Amino acid sequence: MTERFGGASDFGFSLMGEAFHSHWRSEGSDVEVLADYLARNPAWLAESILVDALRLEAAGLPAWQIEALWSAATHPFHDLRREGHDGRDWLRRIVRFSRERLRTEDSDIEECALPSPYSHLTGAVLDEILLVSVGITEGSLHAFGGYVPGVVPALNQVAAQVCPDLAFRLLLRALAKFGPRISQGQYDRYVTLGKQFEYGELLVDGYDHLMS
Repeated sequence: MTERFGGASDFGFSLMGEAFHSHWRSEGSDVEVLADYLARNPAWLAESILVDALRLEAAGLPAWQIEALWSAATHPFHDLRREGHDGRDWLRRIVRFSRERLRTEDSDIEECALPSPYSHLTGAVLDEILLVSVGITEGSLHAFGGYVPGVVPALNQVAAQVCPDLAFRLLLRALAKFGPRISQGQYDRYVTLGKQFEYGELLVDGYDHLMS
């Protein structure tokens, strides 16, 4: 089976949270940090981010859902509302910066959202979200750095309406940020899903610490 993006440990929208570490303010404004992150990283990463962002944009998700998903990737270091950004405007900025990065490489640039090739896994991802929904909700209500509303509804919406692959990657991020702990059986199913999504083995392996 071919590993997507060379077996990267993560990619796309779910990885972008790494740009907003605890000291990101020392690097400039959040818009500058976002632009610099895309400019200095390889074209394949910008491509994966653009594919995710275009799918989210095409789905017409409300701003609050995009903000909840962003919180799953970045919390507690970058809160869109607190920084004065609307979620949909921020998503459009991600699309624009990703395209600008790909133009520097003369790479093919997607102009519209591609259909997900993993729609057959939607039910499996929704099942896994359901099993941890209470724990994620409770964790996001008492999250370090402040209350984060709407994470579970946003994950469900992405799984059902956008792309189960993206929803699964964001689920792993949400579990790492908000909990709960998972069982060996859950983790084993995550590994299986990772193989079906054609991830490199490091992507799901990087979350083995979530097991109780």
